[in-house]
Amino acid sequence: MSSAAPEAWSAFAEAALAQGDLVTAALLLDSHDAAHAAQPDVVLLASRVLRLRGHYPDARAALERALERHPDHAGLLVERARLACAQRDAQDALDWFERAWAQTGEFAAWAPEWLDLLIQSGRHETALAVAQTHAGRAQDDADAWFWLGYVQQLNQQHAAALNAYHRCAGLAPNRPMLRSNLAALYLDQRDYAAAKTQLDLALKADPGNALAWANLSVLWLKRGDPAAARIAAERALALNPRHAIAWQGYSNALKELQDWTAATEAIERACALEPQHASYRWSLAMLQLVRGDYANGWTHHEARWQGSPELRTVQLNWSAPRLADQDVAGKTVLVWSEQGYGDVLQFARFVPAFAQRVREAGGEVAYCTFPNLLPLVSRSLAGRVEQIAPSLPQAIPPHDYQLPLGSLPLALDVSLDALSGYAPPYLKADAAQTARWRNRCASAGARLKVGLVWSGSRTHQRNAHRSVPPSALARALAGIEQVQAYNLQVEATRAELEAIGRGGLALIDHTKAFKTFDETAAFVSQLDLVITVCTSIAHLAGALNVPTWVLLDVNPHWVWLTDRDDSPWYPSMRLYRQPAFGAWQPVLQRLGRDLRARAAACETAPDAAGTT
Repeated sequence: MSSAAPEAWSAFAEAALAQGDLVTAALLLDSHDAAHAAQPDVVLLASRVLRLRGHYPDARAALERALERHPDHAGLLVERARLACAQRDAQDALDWFERAWAQTGEFAAWAPEWLDLLIQSGRHETALAVAQTHAGRAQDDADAWFWLGYVQQLNQQHAAALNAYHRCAGLAPNRPMLRSNLAALYLDQRDYAAAKTQLDLALKADPGNALAWANLSVLWLKRGDPAAARIAAERALALNPRHAIAWQGYSNALKELQDWTAATEAIERACALEPQHASYRWSLAMLQLVRGDYANGWTHHEARWQGSPELRTVQLNWSAPRLADQDVAGKTVLVWSEQGYGDVLQFARFVPAFAQRVREAGGEVAYCTFPNLLPLVSRSLAGRVEQIAPSLPQAIPPHDYQLPLGSLPLALDVSLDALSGYAPPYLKADAAQTARWRNRCASAGARLKVGLVWSGSRTHQRNAHRSVPPSALARALAGIEQVQAYNLQVEATRAELEAIGRGGLALIDHTKAFKTFDETAAFVSQLDLVITVCTSIAHLAGALNVPTWVLLDVNPHWVWLTDRDDSPWYPSMRLYRQPAFGAWQPVLQRLGRDLRARAAACETAPDAAGTT
């Protein structure tokens, strides 16, 4: 080792590195064997250069020697975290960043690196605490406010995120990513005009901003223009072919344009670029399932807990381990309901088969479901599942393992062909309640009793696309004397009911009597036909094997598959698909013709009622 003062040559090496001259810095540090120096700052510089050269074992050895002598040295601790990042060991990197913070209490210089890693690792709550501390200590740092806004946005704290972004804009209005993130925030809030303003500003400042073009694609899609969304995504990809977000946006636009093959290829590109990104794997699952590729689709369906917008904030706090390939002899496996009512009504068919498999292995199954569904599910599955309970914390049965309901098809290896073994009716309405409703609706006489649903859940992200204007539905079905229409739209608004009336359709409404799904099931069971959009009523009617006509937009829920007017999930169904994005009129014209033909046939042959 040279006898020259380390302060001199290390300062020269550090200056060279600051100018981007890695070669000069590395040669100088090697000539002085800096990795073995006594001074921790010199070792820190040497290990950094070794990391940049890809000499990870040597960098780690140098850091470990220095940390033995200087365990509280913040720079060494942070460089150890950066080395772990370079080696793609996220957990080790997080451990070192946390240790650096615990030892020093200061992290302003490397907070963005730590926050980025926390976000990538899905530790959003920890990231929020770090970002809040960072912004609190660095009130005049635009980056600190940007990161706080970003983490708050990820945690669905939209108002707080907007405030943080505005603080950032006040300090650095042209900060990279700020406009694009603000646009994404406004998109989440459905303030499309504000989102467009931010994207216009971003693209005016930088027409080559691929992220802004990708967000513009999302905006056009939310505004109901998939052709424009495709063009914006194409521009993003022309600027950056490795932009995974743009590939996902391109895929989403292609789905609305019904180009299923190209949409699948696009989302596969996103997955290849970022294989750990759950949102892309979830999008791939939806495409595989809608195309009938259940062998791959069920596997990627497991990404729903991190990838689905509706589920990514759900906390899974089960103390029992998830069932995988454990021995279940003498054990209880809890199957628990997830997502919405429609999902439970669709997947409940698999519970008895799964319970039988566990029973044959020497165990038993307890099934918990939403309280509103409990009477219907208990009656329907009685004798085929050992325990059925409401999904309330105090009512969950003791168990050794747990499995979400939506994972049963994967566990049972369900294919399209295998669905015939799980065919309806697998739900049973209460016979006495059904008889009471039949008597109450006797005034319909020989007319077809037809139940109507025109909207799904108001909060569903695609409800605007999958819902039918009630006035248009009424006009399509009005004037058919052999039909008596009944409202199945729970919580229909006054405006919707008035629109139905203006459309010329007389609608009888008993929905205020539907206190539970059991009551609804009894009413639906005595109808001759249900006409509905994609919502829980469709699954309920299908599970009861009631004739059902389902109105579908161009990009339907995966259960309805593509390019067919029947459903292997529900043989009593007929599917009416939009021919193009937003095109309900052709669907309603066909619907009206078919209902008139059905009513006429039933008038001449009354016993034909109840067929599809």
